[in-house]
Amino acid sequence: MDKLSRTRQNIIASSAALFNTYGYYGTSISDVLQVSGYSKGALYNAFEDKEALVKEVFKYNLNRLQTAFIQAIAKKDNARDKLCTIPMFYAEFDLEYVVPGGCPILNTALETDDAHPRLNTLVRSAFENWIAIIVGILEQGKKTGEIKPDLISRSFALYMISTIEGSIALSKTYKDSGILKQNMRLLTQHIQERI
Repeated sequence: MDKLSRTRQNIIASSAALFNTYGYYGTSISDVLQVSGYSKGALYNAFEDKEALVKEVFKYNLNRLQTAFIQAIAKKDNARDKLCTIPMFYAEFDLEYVVPGGCPILNTALETDDAHPRLNTLVRSAFENWIAIIVGILEQGKKTGEIKPDLISRSFALYMISTIEGSIALSKTYKDSGILKQNMRLLTQHIQERI
């Protein structure tokens, strides 16, 4: 890895928690320089502008979340267990340990919906990837007879994601992790009993 690539990676890694915790608007270039230890010249040599940095930081945080998420699902053998692992991942896993600041998809989605269309495109892509994972599990479960054949997979995936992300938002707003845990238990029960 050359010096410029190392600089880029160091700046991304050192500022990832900052952007995910305080957001695009709440994190200044001065904040990034302070946590990274780099000069403004080095930062702008590595990134065209703040938006270019934010996009790379989002990808970095998303990769950390997705890696932990996929590893949790991969430990299960059948579709129903894989589906139940998804809400329990959010209920039991210390997301702040993996991605300080919480879910980077939700955090970035709320901040960039209209203001930053290019960054919002990355968020939509992250959601679509998540939807595809759930749909894939559901379709496999239909083939093995574990999942009801008339279930509309994409609709159920959207329901799951909305429940998870909405529960995260409520938990953060009320500063009560019990909301997330309770809703994830209910979602797991729904999966076990109704699909």
